[in-house]
Amino acid sequence: MKDRYHYTSEALNVFPRYNVLNAIRVDLERLDPQKLQDFNSTKELILIAGSTADDDSTVNPIGVFAAEAMVNERKLFCKFVEGLCDSDLQSIEPLPYQRVLSQTEADLLWSRIRKRWQITEGYWFPLAECSLPDVVAFRDHDIADFNANNKLDDLLLSHGIQRILEMREYGPEYEQDVTLFDPQYNGAEGYWTSEDLDWIVYASHESTITVGGWLLEEIKKHWPGWSRRIWRFELPS
Repeated sequence: MKDRYHYTSEALNVFPRYNVLNAIRVDLERLDPQKLQDFNSTKELILIAGSTADDDSTVNPIGVFAAEAMVNERKLFCKFVEGLCDSDLQSIEPLPYQRVLSQTEADLLWSRIRKRWQITEGYWFPLAECSLPDVVAFRDHDIADFNANNKLDDLLLSHGIQRILEMREYGPEYEQDVTLFDPQYNGAEGYWTSEDLDWIVYASHESTITVGGWLLEEIKKHWPGWSRRIWRFELPS
């Protein structure tokens, strides 16, 4: 890269490929794996995604080099998929369930989540007011340490939670297998819960992780000294 607005031809032959593959991945994740039919019909759906998937990073390529790189990457992807046969997949271990929510699903879920957890702004507690008694904010690195030793997904599994919902400030939102639970800020505010909305986790851009509902009580049971890890606002010295 030369500067913020000008790229070398080498760069334009590389990063647009990542962009188009990411767009294809998101399109594929819109498919519900439990509703897919036979091998050939599924293959056709994958080829359609490979040929047509777009997002904000692919619809307006930066010049001819970037456009050609994306076209080439699509062709390589589709060529690989076309060459697959049923036997090629027999030794591949299935991935955990993950599906991109439709806009209608996401809108309905957001309405329910905001009402249940008093989320009235783009941000939530501790960056916004919340009067609920079962909500505590921690520092993100402390929750990461707790998760490394206690496994938040195990706590969810112990309560029969198999699928979770990952909701974001922007970008794809998911229904996914509980083993994929990884509450981190990724550039967009993140919220995690499940269908009953009786627990919640919120990761903010201020390096906080907020936990609410029964999951908070489970964390307290397994985390001696948890109260010393509560996030507190500190004025700059």
